[in-house]
Amino acid sequence: MIDSLRYEYLRLRTIRSTYWLIGLALSFQLIMTMIIAWQMSEADNPPSGDNAFDVLATIGASTGFAPLFIAYIIGLLGVFSTGHEYRHGMIRATLTALPSRSMVFAAKIISTGIVSALAAVFCIGIALVAGLVFGLDRPSTQEVLDMTLGTVLFTVLFALSGLAYAAITRNQTAAVALLMLLPSVVEQIIKAIILAIKSSSDDPRGTGGLVQVLKYLPYDAGGQMYTRASFDDLLQIFGVVPFGALGGGVVMTVFVGSLLAISYALFLRRDA
Repeated sequence: MIDSLRYEYLRLRTIRSTYWLIGLALSFQLIMTMIIAWQMSEADNPPSGDNAFDVLATIGASTGFAPLFIAYIIGLLGVFSTGHEYRHGMIRATLTALPSRSMVFAAKIISTGIVSALAAVFCIGIALVAGLVFGLDRPSTQEVLDMTLGTVLFTVLFALSGLAYAAITRNQTAAVALLMLLPSVVEQIIKAIILAIKSSSDDPRGTGGLVQVLKYLPYDAGGQMYTRASFDDLLQIFGVVPFGALGGGVVMTVFVGSLLAISYALFLRRDA
């Protein structure tokens, strides 16, 4: 296991994508939080410390009207952790040097999780600095801890789902497409179709029926870990009652865990 972790550390340290993805995430977070914090400071009635911090930390995703952009950027690390080796044929060299496939797969999960978590924490730190620079009210310690935990967990799970897609498809391009499109397009299409069916039913405001499916859309459910005033609140007229932070986190964890289990089983059985 130690050898597998050392191998992953060396791989991450020597490929350019590690640096430009983390650099892109941090640069994007810095630029956007500074712009948003500046606009908040110029407002006649700036938001409270907690609300301002939530928006800065997630670049608006806490409102439910935008995706968590840093997760999409950092999540590509998960895809590249496996996709690079399949794309360039290096997986054969990896498995020759480290014959234990279980240890190789576990090392990829651990390294992806650690790097994703650290990058997400740095993004939260940038949000705190932006608020201080522009003189916004300080958020409460509890809100900082809650938002940091939710954002970090979502980002790590998002990146691990990218790793799983790459291991399942063994195609880096397909894995990137799945990671980008499933949460941002496919889930939204499913939501739109179900809401359209619900609105034309005999009981459009009822909480039962097909609308219950929306609670289990994995990425949307996981987003409850960092959302505070969600767009889903407006959909309660259709009986949409999403899980809270804990329930949504469990749904996403089960989904990502299932993907990892499938990818692990295939990784053990298939030829390199």
